[in-house]
This record gives sequence, structure tokens and C-alpha cells, in this order.
Amino acid sequence: MKPDINISSINENSTLSNNSQIIAKALNNYFMSVAQNILVDDLNNANISSNNNNPLSYLSFAFNQPFPNINLKYVSTKEIEDKTNSLKTKYSLGYNGIPTKVLKLSIPYISSILTYTCNRMTSSANSSMKLKFSEIKLIFKKGDKGNISNYRPISMLTSFSKIFKKAIFSRFYHNNNIIINEQFGFRKGSSTELASYNLIKNILSALNSISLVGGVFCDLQKAFDCINHDILLSKMKYYGISGKANNLITSNLHDRFKSIDRL
Repeated sequence: MKPDINISSINENSTLSNNSQIIAKALNNYFMSVAQNILVDDLNNANISSNNNNPLSYLSFAFNQPFPNINLKYVSTKEIEDKTNSLKTKYSLGYNGIPTKVLKLSIPYISSILTYTCNRMTSSANSSMKLKFSEIKLIFKKGDKGNISNYRPISMLTSFSKIFKKAIFSRFYHNNNIIINEQFGFRKGSSTELASYNLIKNILSALNSISLVGGVFCDLQKAFDCINHDILLSKMKYYGISGKANNLITSNLHDRFKSIDRL
């Protein structure tokens, strides 16, 4: 793990250390195990009932009919060029040292190669391991700089991986109308401001109707890292992401765990 900032010392097992190798190892061990430790603590503190339903059982009640299967279509050279040109022009680097600025300038000469590579990964339902290698950098959040938990890791992926990710994303996003209107994050034309506006609007409407208003707010710690991948893949299969599409995602998730010790 390569810090983006200069960490001169870190508190490891109640001992302050300024050895760079010890600091790197401590950071790596912490971020590799933090999600699993949170899940174990939650399981120990939760009141688990032996009659828990299957996590997917509610889907059969929420939807009247199953979703049609999504078939991954091959990309064209024009699509690869459009996806590349839609990337933000940045100078940040992945491990291969090629920023999106250089990639966008080079795309007329390499688009056919990228098209072939993307379609080869789609047909084999397996993406290149090298596209999942990333350079990990740390961002300091707040508090004691010697406390590991006060840092947030970010992955600097290669610019090539962003093109393929955009191509696959567009095939899932525009299929089956899976996402509900109440989902504001990670959607084009949506934002946290719009979510706040709708919340306030609903509260004011209820108050004007002399109705009671209640709210439940959850702050999930390490929410993305703590996702149960088996449940996630099962839900995707229910939504029609099966066959090669599901295999492609499965290989990405499994390979992520295989490569995590390379951070």
C-alpha cells in the first residue's frame, strides 16, 4: 500500500512506530481485515433468529414476474471511442502510468485493439487480471494522524479499465428498469440535493396534512466493503444478470480477493 501522504508514524498495537515497512504492513493488514472484523462484531452483537427468511424471499412479493435475461452485446469501435471521450480528462495515474489525458489523445489509433480486447473478455466471461490491479493511496480524513482508522484508501485503476467498466455498465443500467425512483446515488440526472429536496417536500406535505412524520437514518460503516457478495450475485441473477453476464461479475469479485494481498 502506497500512502498518498507522508505518514511519519502510526499506532500499531498500542505502540507508536515510525518504521516505514511496519507502517505499510500495518496499513495493509488493517484495510484487508476491517470489513470482516465489522461483520463478525455485528453478528456477535445481533439478536439472530433461527427463523430468518431467505434474503431474497421478498423479491417474489415485490415483483409480479421474473426479469428477462440480459445478454451482453459486443461493443463497437465507435462505442469504445465514445466511452473514452466521455472520461474526465485527468492526469492521475494507475500502475501503468497512462492518464486519461493521454488515452483520449491516443484513442483514434488504439480503438480497434481495445474493441477486440473488450469483446474477447465479454465472450469468455472473464476480464483481464491486470485491469483489476490498482495503486492504493490514502486520504487523511480527520483526527489523530497516528490512528489507522482515520485514513481512507482509494484505488487508482488503469485508465483502460474505466473504458471497459463504462461499456459493461451501460449494458446493465439500461436493461429491465431495475432501479427504483427512490435510488438517488450513482444515477445520471440525480444527486444528494435532489434526495434532500424530495425528503423535505414529503415532510412538509405530511405536516400540512396534519400527519405524523417519522424517519429512520442509518450510517453504515464500510458499507461497500461489507456487502455480502453471495447475496449480491443471487440478486443480480434474479434481475436477469445470468449466464456470461453473471460469470463476468463473479470473476471480478473473486479476482478482487485473490489480488488483495498484492496491495
